[in-house]
Amino acid sequence: MAKKNNLKPRAYATNNIDRWSHLSGHELSSLNDYTRDQLRGIASKYEIKNASRMSAEKVIEAIENSEGYKEAGKKQAPRKITIFETIRQQTNGESQTALWYRQQLGKLSAKIKSFPARMTIEQKMDSVQNMVQQDENEMRRTVFPGHMYFYSYHAISNIPYYDRLPMVYVLRRASDHFYGINFHYLDYKKRTIAIKKLEQGIIDVPLHILHKYLIRECKGLFLDLATYEWESASMLPVDDFVLKLKNGREHPYDNELVWEETNTKTKRLKASVKRIN
Repeated sequence: MAKKNNLKPRAYATNNIDRWSHLSGHELSSLNDYTRDQLRGIASKYEIKNASRMSAEKVIEAIENSEGYKEAGKKQAPRKITIFETIRQQTNGESQTALWYRQQLGKLSAKIKSFPARMTIEQKMDSVQNMVQQDENEMRRTVFPGHMYFYSYHAISNIPYYDRLPMVYVLRRASDHFYGINFHYLDYKKRTIAIKKLEQGIIDVPLHILHKYLIRECKGLFLDLATYEWESASMLPVDDFVLKLKNGREHPYDNELVWEETNTKTKRLKASVKRIN
């Protein structure tokens, strides 16, 4: 039985077993690679009774003998290739510019956009709980709390600099604006840590990277990232920071200067995802 692996818990889970009840037991090469809590979650999925009282070995045996587990194995789909992996394969091992990465992301978005069945019409939502699990990349006309997006942005507001291709986790939405965390304001190491916490339902980021985005300043559609994409997509060097000049023009702004400024900010936003939404 493993002590740790890279599987992600369910967002908004009500208890420890529910955090892992979305697992099928086929994500890893062996049931022995799952943690004790994950095994109990899998057992719950297949309605195995008293798993919390069993040893890990007994839980594994019960799972392997369950019809649900056997059927899930027959239907198991191949592992999904992330956007990051798709774009990295296209580099052929050669160094590429940030502009090249942004262009590739745009091409992938256009492919998603070209399938009418993948275009999601705006939905009236009674609760963010209706859409907490995003299993596919989708192009949307609007944003929903609890989701992560790439989109084009052109700030008319009076701010010194901004990101023209933000990667934003949306916290709240109104008719003409929304509040979100732009992970591009963190260096790669810090954004990985922050996203891993977010996937566990914990928001712990500098308050400095929480922004208000006006809908009228968002250009085109929003690429709604599947939850399995979040961590790897954050590694794409596609941030596009620009400095706003007095004559109305914009000039490229070094992302390392952005990260350096973020590192000087001490105020933090700390909360559970459930409480924020």
